Amino acid sequence: MMHIGVVHYRIRSTGNAFDAVWHTTSSSTKETGTGIAEGDTSNGFPGKYIITYFGSDGSEVGNFELTIEKTGPIYNLSWNKDGEQLYAGVGIDTAEGMAAGFRKVE
Repeated sequence: MMHIGVVHYRIRSTGNAFDAVWHTTSSSTKETGTGIAEGDTSNGFPGKYIITYFGSDGSEVGNFELTIEKTGPIYNLSWNKDGEQLYAGVGIDTAEGMAAGFRKVE
């Protein structure tokens, strides 16, 4: 089953966190929501974070360990839970943060 999505991240001006707005689609569903990642943002997005995503109704829909690495202009993203990679993605800088596409790891 195809499961892909997009996310936009924006680092908060205070604290070590960034906010997310996301959209996913699969062959049977479409979802939109928000999220918050906590970790060291002193060097921008690269690093390891704990991220929690919320559905459009505000309910928690997922909690992951997010690793972001940067090579040149490209970010490589990995969402893990209990040591298993569940999603992989790539991102680029935007005027207000980072935009990334992702897919479920089968």
